[in-house]
Amino acid sequence: MKYLFLSAACLVSSVIAEMPNVVLLSVDTLRADRLGAYGYPLNTSPNLDTFAQEALLFEDAVCEIPLTSPSFGAMLSARFPRMTGTTRNGLRMPDTVPLLAEQFQAAGYYTFCVQSNWTLKNKLSGLGRGFDDYDDAFHKKRWGLIKSERDGDDVTRLTLDYLATRDPEKPFFAWIHYSDPHAPYKMHKKFNPAGKRPWRLDNVEKIRVKYDSEVAFTDHEIGIVLAALPENTMVLFVGDHGESLYEHDYLGHGRRIHQTNMHIPMMVRAEGVDPGRSTVPARGIDIGPTLLGLAGLPKPAGMLGFDLLNDMVPTDRPRVIETYGGAVLNVPGVKNAMAEAGPMRQGVLQAGWKLIINDGKRELFYLPEDPGELTDRSRQEPDRVDALHELITRWVQTTPIGEQGTENLSADDWKALDSLGYLE
Repeated sequence: MKYLFLSAACLVSSVIAEMPNVVLLSVDTLRADRLGAYGYPLNTSPNLDTFAQEALLFEDAVCEIPLTSPSFGAMLSARFPRMTGTTRNGLRMPDTVPLLAEQFQAAGYYTFCVQSNWTLKNKLSGLGRGFDDYDDAFHKKRWGLIKSERDGDDVTRLTLDYLATRDPEKPFFAWIHYSDPHAPYKMHKKFNPAGKRPWRLDNVEKIRVKYDSEVAFTDHEIGIVLAALPENTMVLFVGDHGESLYEHDYLGHGRRIHQTNMHIPMMVRAEGVDPGRSTVPARGIDIGPTLLGLAGLPKPAGMLGFDLLNDMVPTDRPRVIETYGGAVLNVPGVKNAMAEAGPMRQGVLQAGWKLIINDGKRELFYLPEDPGELTDRSRQEPDRVDALHELITRWVQTTPIGEQGTENLSADDWKALDSLGYLE
């Protein structure tokens, strides 16, 4: 019996050792159209462009809400933010909602995360559940303010440390998150894809040149991490949301749902996945099932979304999107009222068409011919507007609203959120 027990234990250990490593590699505030792989003419992303040549690139992926914590909450839970009550930064994921890292941990994986955005600190977001190590210990001050981000070179350094000190006999699931493209944008002297000096430019072009510099710097750091990953590692790369750079007279994210905010880059490099490009209509809640599928793990009950690599995704899939704007305010009464408030804007995408609803106004765009959403076709297509509006109505009626969990935030938390622009 002892011999049989040892043999079974060795067999289990062998199976675990052969399971693939899986990495969720993400970048905050990264517009898809600012990467060469998505058609950007400037050299902002040589490493990610090379990665894209080895990966399956999803051309049409959108986030659920253009805010960091709600977007990643949707990815890691495979539930819509309204279902978990996490529609704004500062609203915590309920402990009762199963998360992706817990599934990997239960399957025998070592799980670690290197975090860089204040809104994703575990005490604020609740997204650290299931990670053996969730590294969100950054508190340095910058410009006299609480530092709300961890710089990319620190993310890289810590990631390399975790890779070097892990148990090589055990597979790992890692979430590595870079935040550098988030405002306020920094100009990196060694990374200037536009080849222009910002101080000689008008404000709009200056912002765009600095943003591109941040993207190029992040791409450099990502290149170091990709080169350090061991064999048998599958990587899903994604952005949490985009960024408007004065398109539609708006700078930032969170309060609009134009494609500059909603369209996210998404690529998968994995054994058995043929490189190429996919037009499958993808969305944030698909991330969890897809990552589990890479490891051959089942999707637990309650997780929505498709495994984009193994499921048949309808080409006419309707994707309802929302935004609630900013973060909850730390004021008694106001905090609860904001947490319970409905969306600022809603929209839906289906088969190339996109409807945006804002204070009762309805705008219709056909993205294949109008990717910048410059021509409202609602007057020419009233029946289509009504049909798309009905999709939103039905989705709202059938998508339950969960309870919001707010955390008592410290003064440092509020300074950090304010510096990120979430309390305006």
